[in-house]
Amino acid sequence: MSNSRRAVLGVADQAVSSATNYLTAFVASLVLVPEAFGAFVVAYAVVTVLAAATRAVLSEPLIAHLPGVASADRRRLLASSALGAATVFGLGGTVVVVVLGLLGGPLLSSLLVFAPWIVGAFVVDAGRYVLLSRLRTGATLAVDGAWALAQGVGLGVVAVTGVWTTGSLAAAWGVGALAGLVVLVVVGVERPGRPGAWLHEGRYLSGWFTVVSILGQVQMYAVLLLAGAIVSTTDMAGLRAVQLFVLQPPTTFMAAVLVLATPMFARFAVTPDGGLPAGFHALRHRATIAMALLGLLILTAIPLRDVLMGLLFPRYVDYTPLVAPTALMVAVLGLSVPSAAALRGMRRGRLLCGIQVFTSVAIVVGALAGLLVDGVLGLSWGMAAAAVLVTVVQYAAVARARPHPAEEVPALATPLDVPAPTASPEDEPSEVAASEVAASEVAGRPVR
Repeated sequence: MSNSRRAVLGVADQAVSSATNYLTAFVASLVLVPEAFGAFVVAYAVVTVLAAATRAVLSEPLIAHLPGVASADRRRLLASSALGAATVFGLGGTVVVVVLGLLGGPLLSSLLVFAPWIVGAFVVDAGRYVLLSRLRTGATLAVDGAWALAQGVGLGVVAVTGVWTTGSLAAAWGVGALAGLVVLVVVGVERPGRPGAWLHEGRYLSGWFTVVSILGQVQMYAVLLLAGAIVSTTDMAGLRAVQLFVLQPPTTFMAAVLVLATPMFARFAVTPDGGLPAGFHALRHRATIAMALLGLLILTAIPLRDVLMGLLFPRYVDYTPLVAPTALMVAVLGLSVPSAAALRGMRRGRLLCGIQVFTSVAIVVGALAGLLVDGVLGLSWGMAAAAVLVTVVQYAAVARARPHPAEEVPALATPLDVPAPTASPEDEPSEVAASEVAASEVAGRPVR
């Protein structure tokens, strides 16, 4: 499969995955009474946080580590182990959900309706990342497409019966997860094995990636909390409306590029002279061009801001001046995505974490300084200035960084009944990566 086709399928998969998550909350907002919807939002937020934590510990390190492992047998062993770890995390998440649901009072009681579906959802998510580590974006799209289709059918059945409850919405979401699990088996992913091997081998990345994920999610909420403490609720609503207009749509594409490019970068090893191969630089160049084109598209919102804000958010047309700095911030941060993917692919967890700490501090400080000078408009410009600084720092870091070898350590346990899926080109190292392994072995440098 060509890289361009993989990219298209990867973006389509990210769009389907994001749409599935959005659909659940959107339908709930339409059909539930406000009190029930509020409880559903809290319960769904807890499930989302648990899933994000599992993804940061297991799945995100997976796509950085597996492509750098030379042995196909070991890649399959680690994939099976990671799926086993996801099963354990799913069981743990189920326990957390049940305990909170039973002891958390009326507000958290809605968590109980998600309990039967947690394990399946977590295993499917981990399986997606196994496929992505092999650049099998078509198979990943099939898994997410099955989830979306089954969830849509489930919602249709509920609509026909007219029984809209938090339980029926959670059941539609869970049935989608089970459909995704079935397709995951069909496309050829290993059975879950004993989790020790992956937890032991992936630990050098999991801690750093977890911190990066947490900080990345917290920084925007920190900005909103700062703004809420100083400006009026109306200004807060206007700021959020502009962010929904300019910031939310591009993040789907950015997330797709980050997830898709990471395993592609991870396949490149250091050349015998200690440098990076031409293919690495070419990949980064192509990713940067793609993000620059996205940035230009985002910037078209500036001249069209009055028309689009009037059409989409007519209550907040007075806040159209915020569109320019917000669009600039998103366009500039998009240029940092190839650098972030390169650092992930190079398995530089400590460096990536340090940059994320700097990013979060820069964004919050820039927002606070601008907020004190000129309210929400100043906040938006402060964040745009911070985005420029962050992107420059990331580019400088990647220019000096070199890949960290994939740390292969003896497995703590052998997975049970690990099948060998049908071999596919995506599951083997690329020709470039294979040649670099051979060259490194000749030069006496072990590449793992």
